Amino acid sequence: MKEISAVLKSIKELSSGTEEEIQEIFDSLKKSEFEKDEFLLREGSICNQYFFVESGSIRLFYVKDDIDYTVWIGTMGEVFTNLESYLNSSESRISIQSIESSVVYTIHKSQSDHLAKELNSYNTLLRKTVEIAFVNLSKNVISFQSEEAIERYKRIETEKNWISKYPLKYISTFIGITQSSLSRIRSKKD
Repeated sequence: MKEISAVLKSIKELSSGTEEEIQEIFDSLKKSEFEKDEFLLREGSICNQYFFVESGSIRLFYVKDDIDYTVWIGTMGEVFTNLESYLNSSESRISIQSIESSVVYTIHKSQSDHLAKELNSYNTLLRKTVEIAFVNLSKNVISFQSEEAIERYKRIETEKNWISKYPLKYISTFIGITQSSLSRIRSKKD
């Protein structure tokens, strides 16, 4: 049996569309391959597309005072965009970069808007994508306001497979601590 594409599977789950609608959405996407450290979007550019990760990992981050801060890591099957820039056609305050060789499907805003007028299932996909992003943002805000660093670390370790897969500098900035503090937390766990 042929393995289903991670992107096709995500479209199916998020859109609740018919097989024909799912295929139409998938056929509207453009496949791109990115090498490690290649940018999908640079800070200051306008984000005019949605990203669908087929394989690899994509990091969303911003730079302040020469330190880059990880906002999110998109992995296989995830669908995302920089909503602020995408919705407002404003300059992005974040950059999006591949962490490893990655295959990513994209859809340009104009094509996305056209598809949204044609298919309710695509609107459902967009709505669910925004809902997932909002839930993740809410969890992160609550975590920063109410949890100690060790608790934030444990949450990421439990909910994501990031700890063993990505550099500590990405994880430490995501949970809001220094890399040396993260190393101390990890050594206490071992």
